[in-house]
Amino acid sequence: MKGLQSTTTRPPEISNFPALGSYLSALEHLLPTAVLYTILDSSEQPSCAEDAWSVVVPLPEADKVVVVRIDPSVTSLPGSPPYFWRKPSALRMLKAMERNLEGRGKLHKWPDAVRAAWSLISMHPCRQMSVREVAACLKLSAGYVGARVEHILGSSFNNLLRDERVAASCRLLIESDLRISEIPERVGGLSISQFNRNFSAATGFSPTAYRQRFREADTVMGSFDVQDAVA
Repeated sequence: MKGLQSTTTRPPEISNFPALGSYLSALEHLLPTAVLYTILDSSEQPSCAEDAWSVVVPLPEADKVVVVRIDPSVTSLPGSPPYFWRKPSALRMLKAMERNLEGRGKLHKWPDAVRAAWSLISMHPCRQMSVREVAACLKLSAGYVGARVEHILGSSFNNLLRDERVAASCRLLIESDLRISEIPERVGGLSISQFNRNFSAATGFSPTAYRQRFREADTVMGSFDVQDAVA
């Protein structure tokens, strides 16, 4: 689509809509360089409105819409780990964004509990934590925090945390010479069996196979067939 741009800068229309800005930042965190958007007049018909990789969000108090799209080729910055396996979570978040930013009850900003939980998950995934512990720090119930996180972000607290730890593991597998047996302790103190199980469930690769496949620094997503992934 013409006019699509990266989310590295924010025009006023988006800066004045905090919930949309939070979603764009979170999606960009999941899939670096793969999240694009364009602002259109409401009268314009987005060519990708029926595309599963795109959503159309009306801007409040403006006769405009924002078309947000995930590049289905899911390319990445040169030298960064390939995050092709994040597509399901990113698509769930995209659909949650569409659901929560439309209609009369649309969010203006993320609830404080969700912002706090996402900040901890995305910035400190290797710390030991649970939704119960995060909720206790916020003086809220675990059920409430878990439900709000899943409703706003599209995935459960545990799945988001698992994926962030897998992402950290991907970086260690590619960028360090740590033995695979040393990595679980650095990503939440997991047992080796739990680490292998979580990693394979998320990526479709064993840690050993992932390291062998993607160790080259200039590897980019899209240079392989995901169907070749080995469990």
